[in-house]
Amino acid sequence: MESIMYRHLIFFMLLFLALPLNAAESIRGHYAVVGKVPKPHTLEKVVFEEFLNFGCPHCNNLREASLEFRKQQKDRVEFRDIPIVFRGQDDAPLRLYYVARKIGKGEMIKEELFKARFTHGVDVFDKGIVNYLARSLGLSEAFQKEQNAPWVNQLMAESELKAQQYGLTGTPTVVIQYSLKMDIGRYGGMDKFAEKLPETIDDLLKN
Repeated sequence: MESIMYRHLIFFMLLFLALPLNAAESIRGHYAVVGKVPKPHTLEKVVFEEFLNFGCPHCNNLREASLEFRKQQKDRVEFRDIPIVFRGQDDAPLRLYYVARKIGKGEMIKEELFKARFTHGVDVFDKGIVNYLARSLGLSEAFQKEQNAPWVNQLMAESELKAQQYGLTGTPTVVIQYSLKMDIGRYGGMDKFAEKLPETIDDLLKN
């Protein structure tokens, strides 16, 4: 009996001693685990996937709030924008984005699509509007040639599959390193989210 009690005492003492170490290694932030979480301080660069919709006001708010964050973190974070559509929306703006990204103009098209929707109030899911944007930005030829290409269809299919795997319920949704689906609402706003997110990044990157 004494032997059993002694072993239990040793076990709980070791557990108690281990607690500070585990706490120090925890990854800060508000998130749900949707994949295999890497050990803290083991990554050279962090993958940041942002699911967005070009007609979503919250996505536009996050875009504006995270401009400085993206600029500051560009050497430590690989940003991957993944546009999606909701039921009833045409996928033309997604196709334009992927074609533009292929030739190094993805960020420009992303900005122009959000500006068209939230500054000028136009329907960016209207094919005519998308074609006009492509023409006005010098992308008409590439867009007409590539918009229905197999590689574009594949990217869109992969995005849909990934959204299902992560259990996407709305936009914007940010997933860090294929495993941490950030709970943006718990941060109290897009500005606060962008302000606190570097803590999560810091805990994943090598010192």
